[in-house]
Parts: sequence; C-alpha cells; structure tokens
Amino acid sequence: MLEKKLIEKVSNKPGVYLFKRNKEYIYIGKAKNLKKRLASHFNLKEEKSKLIINEATSLETIIVTNEKEALLLEATLINKYQPKYNVMLKGNEFYPYIRISNDKFPYIEVVRSRKKDGIYFGPYTNIRFTKVLVEILQKILKFRTCKKELSKIKKPCILFHLNTCTAPCIENIDKKSYQTSISKLYSILKGDFDFVRNFIRDKMEHHAKMLDFENAIKYRDLLYSFEKLLNSQGVILSDKRNVDYIAFDHNIFVILKVRGGVLISKLIYEGDFDIEEFLYHFYYGISSERPDRIVIDNKLSFDFDITISTPIDSDDEGLLKIAYENLLDKIYNNAFDIETLKELKELLKLKKIPKLIEGTDISHRSGKYTVASLIVFENGKPRKDLYRKYKLGNILDDFKSIKLLIKKRYTKHKLPDLFFVDGGRGQVNAALEAFKELGFSPVVVGLAKENEIIITKEKEFVLPFEHPILRMFVKIRDETHRVANAFSNNLYLKNYRTKILDEIPGIGPKRKKLLLKNYGSIENIKNAPLEELEKLIGKKLAKRLKEEL
Repeated sequence: MLEKKLIEKVSNKPGVYLFKRNKEYIYIGKAKNLKKRLASHFNLKEEKSKLIINEATSLETIIVTNEKEALLLEATLINKYQPKYNVMLKGNEFYPYIRISNDKFPYIEVVRSRKKDGIYFGPYTNIRFTKVLVEILQKILKFRTCKKELSKIKKPCILFHLNTCTAPCIENIDKKSYQTSISKLYSILKGDFDFVRNFIRDKMEHHAKMLDFENAIKYRDLLYSFEKLLNSQGVILSDKRNVDYIAFDHNIFVILKVRGGVLISKLIYEGDFDIEEFLYHFYYGISSERPDRIVIDNKLSFDFDITISTPIDSDDEGLLKIAYENLLDKIYNNAFDIETLKELKELLKLKKIPKLIEGTDISHRSGKYTVASLIVFENGKPRKDLYRKYKLGNILDDFKSIKLLIKKRYTKHKLPDLFFVDGGRGQVNAALEAFKELGFSPVVVGLAKENEIIITKEKEFVLPFEHPILRMFVKIRDETHRVANAFSNNLYLKNYRTKILDEIPGIGPKRKKLLLKNYGSIENIKNAPLEELEKLIGKKLAKRLKEEL
C-alpha cells in the first residue's frame, strides 16, 4: 500500500499519473492539477481508489503543458499498457489494421493489435477487404510482406519471381526507391485511390500499345478487382473526401470512416466515456491516421485537433443517418440474436437451440475472497434479475471453485441449455466432473482466452475473430468476468474497511461483530454518539474507539 506522503513532492501542474504494481501499470489518470487529483485518490473516498492505493507499489507522474496534452497522453498510455483499473473501449479487438514496420526496408502486414512499433492504418471493418487491399497494392508498389531479417536471406522468395516484390533482401532496390513506394502507400491508405486507378490504367494501355495483350489483360483484371473491392464497401461518393461520421449514445459509438470518397470502415465501440474522452482515445490511442473532418449531429463545447462540424451537404446528412441507424441497431440488439443461437446449435450439433445459457467465472485475491458469478442469458438477452453471486470461501484452485459453484447452484436449480465457463480444457473438465457427480450431463463450453478457442467435451473450435458465435461467447465471458471481479473486490473492500477495528486494543472478534451488527459500517460507528457506544462497549473502550477513528 502506498503512503500518502508520496504526494508531498508532486507538482501542482497538469499531467498524467501512473500507478504501478511492480512492473505492471494498474491505473493511469490525467489531472489539471496533479497534486490535488492524487490527494483525492489518497483520501480513499472512492472504492476504486482504495483498491488502487492498496495494490500499487509505486507512483509515477509526467508533467505536461496543459490539460489538453494530459488528455492526449493519457489516451495514448492507456491504450498502450491496458491497465486493469482503467475503463477500456470494447470492440477494438475484432478490427484489423494495416501495419508498416519500422525497418530500414519496412514490411507490411495485417494485424489485429497495435503492440508492435510501426505506422498503423485503420482500423478496418472487414478482414477480407483489408487483406485483398494489401494484395492489390503489393502488385503495384512491390513492397515486401515477409517478416524475416533481411541479412539472413540468401535468395529471394517466389514473390520476387512473380514480380510483386522488389526483393530488398538481395539488394535489388536501394533504400530511397523503396521508401518512395512506402510513401505512396501512405497516401493511398489515406484515401488517394485515384493513384491506383491511374497507375493500373497507364500500365494496361502501355502493354496494349506494345501488343503485349497478356500483360494488358492482367492489368485489366487487376483494375476490375480493385473497383470491385471498393464497390463492396457499399458507399462511393462523387468527391474524394476524407471524413469520419460519428453517432453516439448510451456509451456506444459508431464511426463510419470515408477515405477518398469510399466508405472503408464501419466501427462500433462501447465504453464509459463522454464524446471528448472518446475522441482522444480513438484518434490518439486506437487509430493513428486521422480524417480531414469529423461530422456529428450537434456542436461541441471543446476544441479538438481535427475540425468537427455538423453536416454541410446531403452526403454528410446521408452518411450520418446511416451511422445513427447502426447505432440504434446496436442499442436494441446489443445481445446476440436468435440466428446466432441457431448457428451455435448447428456448430455444436445440439438437439435444440440453446435459448437458456448460464455462465460463470471465478475471482479471488491470491486465494482469498474467492467468489463465483452466475450470469443468465435468455433468448440472447442478459437477464440481470436472474444473476447470482456465490461466496466460496478462501480457495486458490479455480477447478475446485468451479466444482463447488456447480454443486451449490444445480442441487437447487434446473439445468440451462448450455453452461459456459471462463477458461480452457481444465475448467471445462472440472465443470463436467462436477455435473457428473450430480448425475447430470449438460452441454459445457469454455473459452480459452489466449487464442479465443471454443472448447467443448470432445472438440475445440477456432473461429474467425469477427464470427458471431465467437463474439457471443466473448460477450458472455466479459459479463461473467465483470460480475465476479466486482463481487470479489467488494468483499475485499468490506473487510478492508472494517480491518481498522482489529487494530484497536480491547476490540476482539465478539465486540467487532457487535459493533458492526448495531451500526453496519465504520462510518456509522465513527458518527455514533459517545453515550451510545459507552452503553454498548463501556466508557473506557468507547472513548478509545472514538479517538482511533
């Protein structure tokens, strides 16, 4: 636990503060006045602050010029380190990016996270669109996509022989010429699609004039593939605008990204942010390339680095309307739909559609305050009125905890159509064993977090990240995790708040129980009249208690 005296030397200037547990960042925040904001954390008035201060082993601060810079730096650091106590934007794990590495001769790859250094473009909505776009651009710009260290390559790969890579691995191209191609890739990914069209047409016409009809046909087919790819996105405007359209409500944000007049992404995020915080987290944390303009439906009271406007023409109005239609669809269908459940029935070869799904996760603090969540989804919608939380004592073994939860729950309640457990093969087997001991054999499914593998009794399924079934299980897993963690933390805090009584001489377990039974909390004991306390525990001890509290 950190000492409050740490903030004595902290500056009163704006900045960012970082709580760490050993080498791990557990919370990152911003402040207009660092000392004042940190003092509020150390006053321990908020439950989250109590958890952070108690768990942290060190504190760092970074001073910046103004509050705007603090917002920017906070967003960047949160998305880089993913601290456990920070609210994160949900949804980003599914979206692909195009990454350009920082090498002397950069390579290009399609990725789903931004953990490595480099320049990122995106996020995009469709993985196929992203991969095909890279394939087409490689045929034009001939950049490398292999990740090998160039000094270790002795001969070029097949892409060189197919004339889709300039083979810097054998020094077939100088750095300046290669960088020219990469710079052109930057401008294309920012929306200069006309360059691609003109380049392909010029090549096609050149080969046709030379009567090289074989290569002319190849470029004709490439142009067709490129136009077909852009048309598949559904919206192509007459002008070449680079604009983002944002609709938001109920902590849900929908972004339509238009580049070069083409709709390249429809993105949906969830998170407990206002619009200003979201903009910083999205443009400085998640996305590295920015539009010329952002369009929303009302004026904002703060300044931002990118021009923000309301719709200025019919195209703006139409695209913002599409964004809001997607927003409403997300709000009203935030749970998974019946079609996904039908698809799940076919995937797992179930006898009936799993309309009732129950799931659990185990949470503890180093083997103490062990609890289990029990969440319920009915017809794809969360039934929070049916959620339950179970105290399991002090158990470090998750497998034992799962077995105990199942025995507590299903000796009294009917079985669901499908039982979900957060974890891999070990957790699934533990659940199956517990059900077997009760004489039941329900469908049990686990989700191994590292590679998001769906695990059943006999099989394992690896689905694409955007697959609705995988997204459904991720949603269930997140909900079991949220409920279990919150319950375990609350138990810890309750014990933490009353622990002070254990340190007061003369107050043992019986008097502690008596005080809490009569007053309910430390705060109520603190505010109780001295005369009342004297009647309950005696004058001498009541006086000491008041002095200590």
